[in-house]
Amino acid sequence: MYIQRQLEEVILRSSRTFPALLLTGPRQSGKSTLLHHLAEDNRIYVTLDDPAVRDVAKTAPELFFQQFKPPMVLDEVQYAPQLFPYIKMIIDERNENGLFWMTGSQLFEMMWNVQESLAGRVSLLNLYGFSQAEKENRKVSAFPPPLEELIEAYKNMPMKTTAEIFEIIWQGSMPRVFTESEIDLDSFYISYTQTYLTRDVKLITNISDEVQFLRFIRLIAARTAQELNLTALARELSVSANTCRNWLDILIATGLVVEMPAYSGNLSDRLIKRPKIFFMDTGLACYLTGWSDVRALQSSAYSGAIFETWVVSEILKSWWYNGKKPQFTYYRDRLLKEIDLIIPRNMQILPFEIKKSTSPSHAMKNFPAIEKLNAEVGFGGVLSMSPNLLPISENKWMIPVSLL
Repeated sequence: MYIQRQLEEVILRSSRTFPALLLTGPRQSGKSTLLHHLAEDNRIYVTLDDPAVRDVAKTAPELFFQQFKPPMVLDEVQYAPQLFPYIKMIIDERNENGLFWMTGSQLFEMMWNVQESLAGRVSLLNLYGFSQAEKENRKVSAFPPPLEELIEAYKNMPMKTTAEIFEIIWQGSMPRVFTESEIDLDSFYISYTQTYLTRDVKLITNISDEVQFLRFIRLIAARTAQELNLTALARELSVSANTCRNWLDILIATGLVVEMPAYSGNLSDRLIKRPKIFFMDTGLACYLTGWSDVRALQSSAYSGAIFETWVVSEILKSWWYNGKKPQFTYYRDRLLKEIDLIIPRNMQILPFEIKKSTSPSHAMKNFPAIEKLNAEVGFGGVLSMSPNLLPISENKWMIPVSLL
């Protein structure tokens, strides 16, 4: 069963205006399925998952392109970075748009080669798991949408209960989890983790201690939506802080986590500098942290962090799937005044608090802190389990997360 992806229009537009596009994202996010669905009859499909094809691509790239000619879908391109100089030559020679559709994980060598060889010739797009809007066959604007759009959506959309939201969080956003109703989640995530370690990591990086690396992944999952303290992580694992940094870079490069920097304004000496870390798939994070029961998850101390993680991931997808690059931050100063999410847009900063409660009180108490910054504060508010879309004050609203 194919589920329509919001990124389809962006891909087709990019193909009309760029010689190449590279669709990156974590394993099992639906990259190959999406490009297969959109490909025209004359576009051949080649996957470097095939060891024989991969060997030719790595050892004889010129012969590879004698056999396989664009327009083409080139799947898992990170396995043969030797192809990129030849892709550049073909693009410059033919001077046509839409020649190469490529997929791959955002691994260091591949991204360096893309930026070095194909600068100005490639459109870089991100695909993660299904957004909630995609599951419900909706299209959404990059959050926050115009207020009129929020109000219209609120009129026509049933609000989800807290239990329903946590069921969504616990299951996660991987396409197979959504399309296979009888799937066993533990079995799926066990297989996913093993494949990730043996394919996306072991074949491309030099990690020698998989056990310690998996422990690190579990610790990051347990600290989602928290400030990142690499020194504390290194001490807990008995490794160096540099090793933890390298491991974290791998998780970011392969799409498992995103790093959100702290806001930096003209009062930078008073602001906390550590970034926050977010696991992109809440189902995988729940599996890695041992939550096998959704009701236990909902009532746990972890519930607030995993709820914030889900909200942030949905907002990130709303930007990526509209072809936009998010540059989100969070605010925290040395007086411990914190705002969960700052979205820059049109020379303004848009502040949002994220609360698990259905009726959060004093949720905007820290908003006055950002009025001292050298930035214009625009539309903002509180994203919560509340079933009501309501104004709280001028330009600040209570927004149900069901509208994401």
